[in-house]
Amino acid sequence: MPEPPLLNELLSDQRNYYSADSLTKLGAGFLAGGIMANTSIDEGIQKHFRASVRGATSDDWFETLHANRELGNGRYTLPVFAVAWAGGRLMEGLPGAEPASEWGERSLRAVLVGAPPMLAMQLVTGASRPGETNAGSAWAPFQDNNGVSGHSFMGAIPFLCAAHTAENPLLKTLFYAGSTLAPLSRVNDDAHYSSQALLGWWMAWIAATAVDRTSRDSSGNWDFVPFPDPSISGLAIRWTW
Repeated sequence: MPEPPLLNELLSDQRNYYSADSLTKLGAGFLAGGIMANTSIDEGIQKHFRASVRGATSDDWFETLHANRELGNGRYTLPVFAVAWAGGRLMEGLPGAEPASEWGERSLRAVLVGAPPMLAMQLVTGASRPGETNAGSAWAPFQDNNGVSGHSFMGAIPFLCAAHTAENPLLKTLFYAGSTLAPLSRVNDDAHYSSQALLGWWMAWIAATAVDRTSRDSSGNWDFVPFPDPSISGLAIRWTW
């Protein structure tokens, strides 16, 4: 079966992201994050982190975690995804070109499907960063926009997409471990509470899983075809199953 056009895949990504199963998992994640944010759990984790990492006799752990913050900087990662996708297509047939292209495309699609709801939930939760307000990590809808960590979301995407395509169990485990580096860096830097970092990672996982489902699902694809009536110019949407 030929690979569906990119536009069809993007539509399928949206359908998978907003499926009942995906929304149920998304809700479960926000339930857990809400409990952490609106109780003493967030503050407790933050204090423990400061004592164990920042209070260590060596700065090695702190500096190592801090260095990973740029993994969540879209100004750097988005061009990398685009180059991997386009470069892999241009160098088709060369070793490593196909997996690099697939990884780049999946990462971009995960950002496209997951970033809008992530940005919306930042506002809906309305929480602030550590030290910004007296409310701490508590949710205050539409009062701020830090209830979900964008850096954690962006930093987890490339690793989660790589994990979904990896067949080697050890490699898959390493990629999943790598997906936590950006979230940990945000907690380490006191830039986000643990619930905010967790929710950023969770929304990235939901997005990457939706994209993976599209890539693996060979049935139920949207398709665009020329309108069957020759007297009318345009496209028709075809659904196959």
